[in-house]
Amino acid sequence: MKFFTKLIAVSLFGILGCSNGQLNADLENTKAVLEKTKEELTICSSVLADVLNTPDQRILNAKKLFSDGNIASARTEYEQIVAKFPNTEYSKTAVNELAGLDKAIQKRKAEAEKQRAEVERIKALGFKVLKPSSTVKFGDLSLHFEKVWTGKRWSFDDHGREYSLRDATRGNEHVLVRLSISSESKNPDLPPILAYQYFDGKLILLGTLRYEFRRWKDYGSYLGNYADYGNDFAHTKTIPFNLGFETSQDNLKSGRVYVIMRKVQCFTRENKDFGRPEVEYKMGICAPKSSLEVADFENDYVLIKTL
Repeated sequence: MKFFTKLIAVSLFGILGCSNGQLNADLENTKAVLEKTKEELTICSSVLADVLNTPDQRILNAKKLFSDGNIASARTEYEQIVAKFPNTEYSKTAVNELAGLDKAIQKRKAEAEKQRAEVERIKALGFKVLKPSSTVKFGDLSLHFEKVWTGKRWSFDDHGREYSLRDATRGNEHVLVRLSISSESKNPDLPPILAYQYFDGKLILLGTLRYEFRRWKDYGSYLGNYADYGNDFAHTKTIPFNLGFETSQDNLKSGRVYVIMRKVQCFTRENKDFGRPEVEYKMGICAPKSSLEVADFENDYVLIKTL
C-alpha cells in the first residue's frame, strides 16, 4: 500500500512539473510577441506622425481648422509651416493663406457688426410702429397732453404774480408734461405718467413723473385759506396739471426717452397737514414694469411722446 502511494505522488509531481514548464515557456513567448508588437506600433506611430506633419497635410489641417471656426489654431499652424519650411512653395502658400486669413477675419467681423446693427434696427423698429397719443381716454378720465419736453426748470402752482418752481441740479434735467385731465367722476385717482429709455431692444424705466397743480385762483386759495373749486373734480370737470421728473443729462443723452402712460389709477387726492398748497395728488402703488416690450402696449401702456 505504501508503495502505490509513493508511486502516485511521484507521478503527480512529474505531471505538475511538466505543466509549469510549458506554461512558463508560453508566457515567455507571449511576452516576446507583445514586445515586438509594441516596437511595431511605435514605428507605425512615428510613420503616421511624419505623414501628418508633411507640409501638404498641415496646410489641409490649417484650412479645416479655419473652416471649423478655430481661427487661432489655424493661424498657429500656418505660422509653424512658414517657420519649419522656409523658402519653399509651402511657405509661400502659408504666407498667402495667412493674408487671406486676416481678410477673412475682418470680413467676418464686418458681417457680425452688420448683423448686430440689423438686429438693433429691427428691435428699434418694433417701437416705431407705436403711434404717440396726445389724447387718451381711460375709464372715466380723458387726458389731453398739451406739451411734453425736457428742461432745467419745472414751474407750477401759478397763483397770479407768483409761482413755484424746481430747478434741476447740476448735470440734471426734468422730463416735463403739461396735461389737462377731464373726469366724469368727482374724485378720481389719476394714472402714472412714466419716463422710459430705449436700450438693447427694450424700454428701461427711468422714473415716474409727479403731479402738481398748474394754477390757483389767487394767493389765498393757494395757501388754503379757502377752497379753489377750479382744482377740485367735485366742482370742475377739467383740471390742468404740470408734471415733472428729474434725471441726469447722461440718461437723456444715452438713448431716446419715451413718455408713457400706464392704464392704472394710483395717484390719490389727499390733504396735507402742512404745506403750500394743502392739497396734493400722492403716488400710491403704481407698479410700472421695469422694462417694456412692444407687446406691453397692446393693453396697459400708451405711448405719449418720444423725446
